[in-house]
Amino acid sequence: MSVAPVASLPHPLVCAVEQIEGALDGMPIDGWSGLEPVTLRESAERLMRVEARVKAQLMAVTRALDETGLAKASGASSTGAMLAGSFGGDRRAADGLINQAKELDRAPATEDALARGAIGPAQAAIIAKAVAELPDDTTPEQKQACEDTLIGDAGRYSLKDLRSRSKRITDQFKPEPEVDQIENANLESQEKDAWRRSEFWMVNDGDGTCRGGFRIPEAQADMLRAAIEAISAPRRDHLHDHTPGAESYYDKDLEHRHRLGMGFAELCNHLPGDKLPGKGGLGATLMVRFDFETLLRGIKPATLSTGTRISAGQARQMACRLGMIPQVFDGKSLPLDHGHEQRLFTKTQRQALENRDGGCTFPECDRPPEWCEAHHWRMRWADGSDTTLDDGVLICPFHHRTIHDNDWAIRMAPVDGHPEYRAPGSDAWKRNHRWRP
Repeated sequence: MSVAPVASLPHPLVCAVEQIEGALDGMPIDGWSGLEPVTLRESAERLMRVEARVKAQLMAVTRALDETGLAKASGASSTGAMLAGSFGGDRRAADGLINQAKELDRAPATEDALARGAIGPAQAAIIAKAVAELPDDTTPEQKQACEDTLIGDAGRYSLKDLRSRSKRITDQFKPEPEVDQIENANLESQEKDAWRRSEFWMVNDGDGTCRGGFRIPEAQADMLRAAIEAISAPRRDHLHDHTPGAESYYDKDLEHRHRLGMGFAELCNHLPGDKLPGKGGLGATLMVRFDFETLLRGIKPATLSTGTRISAGQARQMACRLGMIPQVFDGKSLPLDHGHEQRLFTKTQRQALENRDGGCTFPECDRPPEWCEAHHWRMRWADGSDTTLDDGVLICPFHHRTIHDNDWAIRMAPVDGHPEYRAPGSDAWKRNHRWRP
């Protein structure tokens, strides 16, 4: 009597992939129109988390595939090349996927957070890199504390702030002076390497335009960005009536990239030839915040108004050569407050607000300081408000109109004195999280 062979059941993970495919088959692309805006937003956020969870599974399966050696056995130069040949055609992206999967293998808590949809792929990459770069003498307990801290920070900070935070993550277990020295040494090394890698290219397209690209150190890029965004900020559109084609180029619906391009062209048009190297020096105005210890000993890093961290040596050098405005704390105070007779915030007050707020203070807004207006948050100036630092917040034009039109409430947080906002009819106070060391 012959016995029929028992068919092997598919692995649960294979079944799960089939279920995902089946669910997507039942989701017509044109089925979203007509849904309530709140439902669309919630669905978009959930799909973003689903995408992160799928990305975690994709990295796990590609890592396991790479370990089998199938790529070389089948004649492919790498697992990434094999996958790119099967779907997508982007070998660089496939190789990057596998490299990130290997980094996440050394940060299991981060990979688990990605698999749960608690963080996104870009956040996971920053955290995994930070964990991999921890000093050799880091204990497993300290490593876990650092990883858990950054996972918690990911929900509050922008990618730039999370990256900056990750570079100082050793402050979880090292004394502050030692952390400052470690960070300053790392920044000095990074800055030297950035100068060595700097490059610039430009070609004439023959149609009246030129295009190009560059790689420059981050601090100098912040200077360039600060100047361009100050020129191209929407609140200055009325100043461009003299610009050729202003009626179209400075339209309210102009794409951000095009607006910055026009700002860059206008910046080049106003370069002071008499102050170029050999006759002075040239630099966009930024603020740098450092404390009195930095002036005395020069070992602690400083922070630009953009949030970029720089070494103490670069801060001193830039303050001497460029349009850098130092804000020294625990030193002599500047006259920042003015009474009711003055309506507009002074230049000095504005600089102090930029340093404190870092840009628009409305929750989740990423507009830079150059795009913002100083707002009297306690009461309107016409109703008797004083023009003082305590009464000022930076807010971009869009959110400035939002709080006036919809009666948002504003307060200064009792713990650290940073602005917080409450929507009409809500009891929850929210704030814009920008990390500062």
